[in-house]
Amino acid sequence: MNESSGPGADTGHHAGRGAGGAPAALATAAFARAARWGRWGALLPVLACACSLEGLSAEWDSSSALGGAGDDGLLRSEAEDEGCELSGRFERVDDPEASGGIYVAVPEEASCNGDRVDCSFKVDEAGTYQIKARVATGPEESTDNSFLVRMDHAPELGTRYDFSGTEFHEDYVHDSKDNTGALLKFALDAGVHVVSFECREDAARLDWVQLVRIGP
Repeated sequence: MNESSGPGADTGHHAGRGAGGAPAALATAAFARAARWGRWGALLPVLACACSLEGLSAEWDSSSALGGAGDDGLLRSEAEDEGCELSGRFERVDDPEASGGIYVAVPEEASCNGDRVDCSFKVDEAGTYQIKARVATGPEESTDNSFLVRMDHAPELGTRYDFSGTEFHEDYVHDSKDNTGALLKFALDAGVHVVSFECREDAARLDWVQLVRIGP
C-alpha cells in the first residue's frame, strides 16, 4: 500500500522532524478527536485503509446484517444475503441475470410447505411503506408465479401476491385477491421489521426485497 500523498502530507526526508513536543501534541489531538467522535472515531483507521467493518464490534456486526439504507438511501436486501433468512426448501441459485448473480426459489416440483424468506430491515424513520421486489416466474409462467407475503409475520395466512413475466423485473407487492389491484401499505414505526415471502407456488423466483417510504 502506498502512503498518503494528499494535501498536507510530507513525503520528504524531513517528515519526522519538528519541535520536541510535537509527537505528544499530535497524540493528544488525536485522542481528543476520537473522544469527540465516539464510535465513528474508531472507524478512522478502517476508512483510511478501506478495510472490512466486520469484527469491529459485536454490536456493529449484528446491525450490519440487517437490511438498511445503502449509499443510494434505499432499504434493500438481496434475498440470498445474510439480511434474509431462508427456511424450508428455499435455496440459492446462480443466475447472471439476477442482481448479484444469485436468486432464491423453491425447486420446481418440490411443492410448498411453509418455506419462507424472512428479510429484516432497520427502519430509521417511521412512516407509510410499500414493499418492492425483483421477481420472475418459474418455467411454468401460469403456475410458478406467486408468493404469500407478510409484514412482521402478519396476516397469519399471508397476502397472496401474483406476478407475471419470466424475466426478472421490479414490482410493487399487491393483494391479488383485491380486484382494485391496490398496493400493500404498512404504517411502520422506527425499528426492525421483517418482510416475509412464503412459497405459494414452487419455482417462483425472488431476487431482492426493498421497503419504500411513501409518506408519514
